[in-house]
Amino acid sequence: MPAQTSPHPPGPAPRRPRADATRNRARVSDAAVEVFAEKGLDATVADVARRAEVGNATVFRHFPTKADLLSEVAGRWMETWSADVAAYLQDDRDDTLRLLLAELLDRFRRDKFALDALWSGDFDDRMRLAREELMGRWSVALDRAVGAGLVAPDVTLDDLALLVLGMASRLSETGDAAPASWQRAARFAWAAVARPADV
Repeated sequence: MPAQTSPHPPGPAPRRPRADATRNRARVSDAAVEVFAEKGLDATVADVARRAEVGNATVFRHFPTKADLLSEVAGRWMETWSADVAAYLQDDRDDTLRLLLAELLDRFRRDKFALDALWSGDFDDRMRLAREELMGRWSVALDRAVGAGLVAPDVTLDDLALLVLGMASRLSETGDAAPASWQRAARFAWAAVARPADV
């Protein structure tokens, strides 16, 4: 019996993005990360276009709305921070949580959008998944500190979020970018959750 053939010939394979289009998207994404870190939510598409040295139309071609840009930047920030938390956990230190508190507050000092990203809801599934992974890793650090007797057993991730985001928001509102102020806030955050002998 002769082999049967489909009456409908296969359509053309989807075209891959051109190399220059891929480069432009990466350039816009990198520029958006920089600009939103500097200006927070006040950053505009025009700001991103200038930093990327492309036209506004190029930005909109890859990210049709400002919300799409916010999603890109927030997703990248979450994924990068989650990977860095995982690297901290590999050291297997009992006080990893203390180090993470200091590192997170310093990132908030240097990146205005990071605070907005953590306060906000999830822009899309990418951000939701990255946030879930990130919180899971923070939970490991907290459990490790509790298990070592460094942190009170009734402390929760919500407690840590309230402490850190609250202090970071206040420092951000006052415009205090001095590293010493943020380091002091990190020490206060640790003192609030640590057992007395470990403060």
